[in-house]
Amino acid sequence: MILSNLNNKTLAIHLFRISFGINYFFHGIVRIPNLDTFVTGMQNTFQDTLLPSFLVTSLAYAIPFAEFIIGLLLLLNKFTRETLIATFILMNILVIGSSFAQKWDLVGLQCTYIGFLFLLLYFMNDNLNLKNK
Repeated sequence: MILSNLNNKTLAIHLFRISFGINYFFHGIVRIPNLDTFVTGMQNTFQDTLLPSFLVTSLAYAIPFAEFIIGLLLLLNKFTRETLIATFILMNILVIGSSFAQKWDLVGLQCTYIGFLFLLLYFMNDNLNLKNK
C-alpha cells in the first residue's frame, strides 16, 4: 500500500490535509441546503456593524460554496497550494468580518485555522511525495 511507504511526517501532513478537507467540505455541504437560513443569520450578525448589507449578503451566499470547493479540493489533493492560498484569503475575510462584529472568540478560532493553514502550506512539499508515488 502506498501509505506504508510514507514516513510519519509525510503521512501526518496527508492526514492533516484530509481532516481539514473534511472540515471545510462539511461546513459547505450542510450550509448549502439551508442557504437562506445561513444568509439571514449572517445578515442579523452584521446588521449593527459598519459593513454594508450588500457586502455581507453577497459574501454569505458565497461562503458555503467556497467552503465546499475548498474541502473537496483538499480531499482530492488537487490544486492544493492554490486552494490553501484561497483558504487564507477566505479566513482573513472572516477575521475582518468577525472583528467588525466584535466577535473576538471567533477571531481567535479563525486565527487558529490560519495557523493550521500555515502548517499545511509550509509542509506542502511533503504532500507532493504522495502524488509522485
